[in-house]
Amino acid sequence: MTLPSWALDYPVLEERKFPSRYSGDYFRDTLPPDLYELEQAVVDGDVFTVRKLLQAGVNANAPLDSNHMTALMISCMMGNWDLVQLLVEDFEADLDGPLSRAGLRAIDYAGYEGYRFPNEHPICEYLKSKGSQHTWWGACCAGDFNRVKEYIDNGQDVDEINPVLWNGNAVFIAKEFGHSNIAQYLLTKGGTVVVRNCHTIDTHEMKWSIGRGDCFFYKACNLERPGAGVIDNAYLPEYE
Repeated sequence: MTLPSWALDYPVLEERKFPSRYSGDYFRDTLPPDLYELEQAVVDGDVFTVRKLLQAGVNANAPLDSNHMTALMISCMMGNWDLVQLLVEDFEADLDGPLSRAGLRAIDYAGYEGYRFPNEHPICEYLKSKGSQHTWWGACCAGDFNRVKEYIDNGQDVDEINPVLWNGNAVFIAKEFGHSNIAQYLLTKGGTVVVRNCHTIDTHEMKWSIGRGDCFFYKACNLERPGAGVIDNAYLPEYE
């Protein structure tokens, strides 16, 4: 998941809390030493260090980066069974309380990465057995039709927009993750198909564009050739 632009805004070296750190995420680089070490251990899959830090009293539910992802969310996204079970069973990490910047829970990130039945490492089913449930966005990512229907039956706005997940609604998210059955169901409930009037997506950052400010995207990128398409006041294709 892409970091917010402000995560890359570092103050001058003299004003940084920990000048020796530079990970590309200023939120992460300002974590206290114990949380900073926990984040590194989780990303590295270092079960021994994670256990040692949590036994010393480090908060297992603290946000560890600018996307506000906890240790359990990161472990689920990486598909690390050992860490997931350690956090859930030995240290009782909060399953459904913490939400990331995208409004997702730990189980949602497992579904986001495909760690669900019948695929290898069905972490989603494991967390459900512990009482966790998908959020609205997580259900669309994971293809949990019953959970999506439950939200709709209880009044969920089918066209709610998630500004972090590419300014998409539920139909767009379901299509993005290949769940055409859910997308079709949402259309029958009044969902809208997102049509982006903009440049073909070339980079991950372009996925947030809805086209209202960059429908002539080649101009914004200084790709326009002077006089292209205008010869003797007649329109001609840009390339011969």
